[in-house]
Amino acid sequence: MAYSYHSNVPAPMFGSIARFALAPLRAIDGFFQSVAAANRFAHDVEILSIASDAKLAKMGLKRETLIADLAARSDLFRAS
Repeated sequence: MAYSYHSNVPAPMFGSIARFALAPLRAIDGFFQSVAAANRFAHDVEILSIASDAKLAKMGLKRETLIADLAARSDLFRAS
């Protein structure tokens, strides 16, 4: 009876080369995701800044602390 072993694990060198080669693409992707998140945040601030005080109060927000409250609720400003 013959025993053979086949491994699907790639060589360690290939993984590190691929990770190194894709690093700039991950950085670019992260940049564009940050820009998109900042645009969503700015849009939310703009829309809520023209809302009435009654509507803001219904949402648990105050006009004086609107930006700080939205930043606290946002994933954009959380530490990783």
